[in-house]
Amino acid sequence: MTVPINLLSEGRKALITQLQTISVDNGYRTTAGFNVKSGWLNEVIKASGVGFPLIVVQKAKGRVPEPGAGGCKMYPGYNVIGAVDVGLDNYEDALDDLELDLVRCLMPLHGRATDWTPRGIPTLSFGAPEQFPPGDGLSAATVLIPVYLHTLIE
Repeated sequence: MTVPINLLSEGRKALITQLQTISVDNGYRTTAGFNVKSGWLNEVIKASGVGFPLIVVQKAKGRVPEPGAGGCKMYPGYNVIGAVDVGLDNYEDALDDLELDLVRCLMPLHGRATDWTPRGIPTLSFGAPEQFPPGDGLSAATVLIPVYLHTLIE
């Protein structure tokens, strides 16, 4: 007997893999895709040798599941956090570049299924991006984008 795939795990892995495509060679403004981590930002950023720009995929609160015929639709949530460490005077442009890359990388085309997610996760949605300057003990400026994977559970 084969064990069915866990769409929650596979969706997270697909999200990370998609973010790893962010590079200048792929038409983006940054090379943040070479530095994608999974975990909690406050722990990842403390790790020795952490580089910038940085993307962290951090588990977040999802949306309320919706019942359906033969299953339900879940919306697992992730905070996709981009971080730059370019100093207090120069962070805004660098953070705008990273935010633009993150949105372009993940943005589903209107009315079409997302082509990088596994079967059973037809699309995703975003919450409002929010930028944070360096401070409160953090040397990097960050942008946080809530992402919800629309996951069909049967």
